[in-house]
Amino acid sequence: MISVKETSLQFNKKIKIDFSGGALSSDSGLLLYREFDAKTGFSRLIENMLKIKDPVTHTRHTNAKAVIQKVYQHLAGYHTDDEADELGKEPVFTTILGKKRLASQPTLSRLNQRVDNGTVQSLEAINQAYLDHLFALRFRTQMVLDVDSSNFETFGDQEGSAYNAHYQDMG
Repeated sequence: MISVKETSLQFNKKIKIDFSGGALSSDSGLLLYREFDAKTGFSRLIENMLKIKDPVTHTRHTNAKAVIQKVYQHLAGYHTDDEADELGKEPVFTTILGKKRLASQPTLSRLNQRVDNGTVQSLEAINQAYLDHLFALRFRTQMVLDVDSSNFETFGDQEGSAYNAHYQDMG
């Protein structure tokens, strides 16, 4: 049997991944998103480019950190601000966001109230900067994932059929 050996993540060396049991979380898949985020700089772009008119300086939950929390909540399937209260001390969320406690539903709702046209424009600029960064990456190797290895040969001029070199027929 092949098993994954213990490894650590680049964004936080204290996090170890192994399969020996212990504390469990149904949101551990977010660790991979966080690793991807650390390598591509998405959260960094939000922290540097987000513009929200806010007369108050927040120290515990900055506007940028609250937006990043909302992104991770959406990735995990928690689409409403109300779910932030349930996730307040969830270990995977607090670890990847570097907090002892997440921003609450009222904090996220107040953030929503401060969004204006300038905020939308800054979010569009963040999106464009991120896309530009990703498109500029040049990978040295190529990987093909064949998620369906079955072959169904086609006959005639069926739309979408093409020659399959592996099976040496029209598939």
